[in-house]
Amino acid sequence: MAEPDSLLPALIQEELARLVDSDALRRAPSHARLLRYLVESRIAGDDTALRETSIALEVFRRDPATYDPRTDPIVRVTTGRLRDRLEAHYSRFDAPPKLRIVLPKGRYAPEFVAQEGAAGWPIGLGVLRTRNHTGDGALDGVCDAFADQLADRLARLGLPRVMARGSVDSAEAVSRDVSAVGAQLHVPWLLDSTLSREQKQELRLSVRLVHAADAGVRWVETGVGDDDDVYRLLDRMLDVVSLRTVETLPAGSAPRTDAGTPPGLPASQRAALDHARLMLIQRTVPGTDQAITLAEAVARAHPDAPDAWAMVAAANYSRLSFQDRDPAPIVAQLRATAERALALDRDQPTALRTLAILLGKHDYDAGAAESLFERALRTLPHYTSARLNYAEILTLQGKFVDALAQLNLARLHDPLSATVHLARGICLGYQRQYDGARDALSLCRAAGETSIWLLTSAGMNELAAGKLDTATTLLGEAATRFPDMPAALAGLACLHAARGDAERARALDNDCALRFPHFAAANRAVVAAMLRDKATTLQYLDLALVARDMTLLAATMLPAFDWLADDADFRRLRSRCAIWARRAEPAAG
Repeated sequence: MAEPDSLLPALIQEELARLVDSDALRRAPSHARLLRYLVESRIAGDDTALRETSIALEVFRRDPATYDPRTDPIVRVTTGRLRDRLEAHYSRFDAPPKLRIVLPKGRYAPEFVAQEGAAGWPIGLGVLRTRNHTGDGALDGVCDAFADQLADRLARLGLPRVMARGSVDSAEAVSRDVSAVGAQLHVPWLLDSTLSREQKQELRLSVRLVHAADAGVRWVETGVGDDDDVYRLLDRMLDVVSLRTVETLPAGSAPRTDAGTPPGLPASQRAALDHARLMLIQRTVPGTDQAITLAEAVARAHPDAPDAWAMVAAANYSRLSFQDRDPAPIVAQLRATAERALALDRDQPTALRTLAILLGKHDYDAGAAESLFERALRTLPHYTSARLNYAEILTLQGKFVDALAQLNLARLHDPLSATVHLARGICLGYQRQYDGARDALSLCRAAGETSIWLLTSAGMNELAAGKLDTATTLLGEAATRFPDMPAALAGLACLHAARGDAERARALDNDCALRFPHFAAANRAVVAAMLRDKATTLQYLDLALVARDMTLLAATMLPAFDWLADDADFRRLRSRCAIWARRAEPAAG
């Protein structure tokens, strides 16, 4: 940092005037007024003026007789938003400024940072207008929207110097040659895209990263979609290109990772939430219960912290998966805490993701679930868990192509994560791509995963693929290592049903029901279906529908139910759940 008296006051005032007149602040008069006050107080060396109370009285005209910073966070909130505006502005400025005005976190005194030699910065990116090669003028707006949204997405990811749209348009008006555009914008990288038509009703969107100095192409990404689904094609390519760009560009281009830090939450409480996240990764009952306890304690101590409530919701969703307690109060707690987090921060990604799961798997409202997942991923594109859960909801609707796109993005972003491989294996198994599921689950085990979900998922995948010996080994290991888990007993019941031992299968199913009265009815329907017991199968499915069983959509994707596909009673049951009724079932693997 350079101290104010070491810089010309005129230089600081010049940058202040430029900021106040910028797109970032022109339409935010309260933020512009706050910035002017902070800068001028800093130049004057008036430390008293830079205290929270002084700012509240002078800038926000609070009544000194009633103002209390403990109950009125106006200064902290507005300063945080101003800081975000400044960071967004400087990540996209057209030409390097002579200095930056920076608001350090936790302080109200601005810093003035000289930018010596900024004109020669080796970083920066311009997103060129998408060229419409389809011959259909109606798609011009689609092309413009894609380029604008891609530039905005990259700026939100924290990529340095994503050039403003006006500057790129001006440079392209002079020349479309990439070297000329790069030289005019003073950036080394350009994203060039085209929309073309492969055949009637099929669109191809191609994006390439070009090095401006030599016009060399670093990589090309291509997506194909139908005319009727052009916006889904754009969304998919936005995800793919954003991730590829962030991973490719030089060091310093990585997205910020502090987006989820709860503002004002003490370090010890943030550590408690991190501890809760680690407990959830263990995928055990004690670990999940401990995570709930930790998150609830933080939420009680800091009821205005959306991240704490979001973690309570996420931990309760994990708790549901063990099926050893009445799910109704857990679902109610999950919904209430996720909604409370979103009331405090409408873009809290963990709360969006958790509520989306509930809407899709419990409320059977696929449209609302997809909308929340997309909001979460717009807020935090690198949120791998949300992307994996989104892929699951898409799979449960029979949208297999879109689900695979999300799975591939998750794997691209986090290729060594055991969670990615586990979720990928489960979704591929639902899609009856048994070989792909086997490979993903093997990678999951190699990555250190040891949970019951890995063993039962791998065992059921082999069972569905007809590999009974391998299934016996895996499901037997699950039962040995996790004798007190209902999923292990249910897996053995399915195994014996597949082997034709109906008596043993029913005995294990009954034992599971006695020991775990809250075990999901849809999972019990799987055993009955494998035994070709229509009456019992339909009875359990009816119970699952009444209870809004969160395992129903997944359970009914198993081949155990294929023999009932044309049964009138079975079809009537399906019609009671919109997602299930509309779903196209996967082909045999």
